[in-house]
Amino acid sequence: MLFIDRGFPVEPFEQPLGGELDCRERVDPGERERVVALVTGAEPVGAEQVAPFVNLRLVLTCSIGVDHLDVAELRRRGLTVANTPSYCTEEVADHALACLLGGWRGLWRLGEDVRAGRWEPGTRLRRFDAQRLGIFGLGRIGAALARRALALGIEVVGFDPAVVTPPPGVIAVEFEELLASSDAVSLHVPGTPGAPPLLGRRELSLMRPDALLLNLARASVVDLDAVVDALARGALGGAAFDVWPTEPPAPADPRLETRGLLVTPHVGWSSEQAEDAYRAEAIAVLRAALAPPSSEVVGEPRTTL
Repeated sequence: MLFIDRGFPVEPFEQPLGGELDCRERVDPGERERVVALVTGAEPVGAEQVAPFVNLRLVLTCSIGVDHLDVAELRRRGLTVANTPSYCTEEVADHALACLLGGWRGLWRLGEDVRAGRWEPGTRLRRFDAQRLGIFGLGRIGAALARRALALGIEVVGFDPAVVTPPPGVIAVEFEELLASSDAVSLHVPGTPGAPPLLGRRELSLMRPDALLLNLARASVVDLDAVVDALARGALGGAAFDVWPTEPPAPADPRLETRGLLVTPHVGWSSEQAEDAYRAEAIAVLRAALAPPSSEVVGEPRTTL
């Protein structure tokens, strides 16, 4: 039996897996011993969530990130842990590029100005091929964003201690140089539960006062309050977030009103193509991981974006 959490409809899994797995979104207590795989998306899964399922073999998250899973504990219990690492690479890179270009052309602030009755046709904006983009994290998404930016004539620098050779056209630099020298910084790194933000007040202070910061990764990798403070003081040119510490944010959260802050509702992954792709990727993982022991099974989850 395959148990799917409430984040996903059962039908798209049930149709292709018919005859292989009994797909359910609810499992009665008497059926728990039949559950061999659990599919999630954003719901936390750790010891408490898997304890009722004594024959569980696989925990699969239909996401790139695995920070909502207690990977160490699940593996300690002998479970295979897997993700869907590539279904929305192009979509997230597109979303980052859209935020980047919109920020450099002033679209976030100019739209606010016009609605507030300010009409400033003399506003000085930026030409793309005169800018430098710094990408922190050169995995699938970071590399895809780099290809797009380079095609527009943008200089691209990157930092990723896990990547020995940067993508073609990307200049490898140290982290602090990336922050200090870039006209925009885009983050494409995994979140680590309990770890301090990768960008706090000190790191933000290294950035140019007119630079943009893009976070389409995880809210935990940036000190959001420090970003809001930097924007309010004019120490940062703008910021675009597709993630938030608690999603959805409280309607009265004053940080949402920060001038120069663009917030989208965690939709960087979204397209019709990605909707089909994550299910296809998940079904392939399920079939491989639950095949007879002689077959190849899924190994380490890929957590580099």
